[in-house]
Amino acid sequence: MSAELELIERLKAGDGRAWKEAFATYGPRLLGYATRMLGDRSQAEEVVQDSLVAAYKAIGGFEGRAGLKTWLFRVVHNRCIDELRRRRRFVDVPDEDPEPAYFNERGRWADGCPQWADRAEEQIDASRKLKRVRRAIDELPHNYREVLLLKEVHGLESAEVCELLDISPGNLRIRIHRARKALRAALVHGQKGA
Repeated sequence: MSAELELIERLKAGDGRAWKEAFATYGPRLLGYATRMLGDRSQAEEVVQDSLVAAYKAIGGFEGRAGLKTWLFRVVHNRCIDELRRRRRFVDVPDEDPEPAYFNERGRWADGCPQWADRAEEQIDASRKLKRVRRAIDELPHNYREVLLLKEVHGLESAEVCELLDISPGNLRIRIHRARKALRAALVHGQKGA
């Protein structure tokens, strides 16, 4: 039996130590995702706490069609969407065909990313750029923000993101392409305004 299956069985049995282990393993990533989705750390903490309580109550019905991590992200994701809708900040963006020239078939940049140097000035500049990227991600439409956060920031596999968002792999590639394009445009526009 795999470690995850064993953990799930312990969770279903109500083992308190198993819940602490699951929270310690997945809690920080869930909180990071919720914070980036909602743009407010205290609200994200509330959403994650509510989500984990909901997961605790619903674990008996967990069928294992997705991994535990994916399931927990889905619970948090749904609560974030509920909160965004409550705030009327939820915006759907239609998906259309991407311009494939910029990305390969896996949704990655076609050209490689340059290596970072270790000089102090470049590290400071990188820190400033990271802050700009985070602000730009926060301003992206919901559909773009969620795929970037799940895939690029939190490292979920494409299949996990598709399962979590209930979208096809093709739709995911389109969203990722458009999200990256919108992020790049926001960063270029922000740089001109700086």
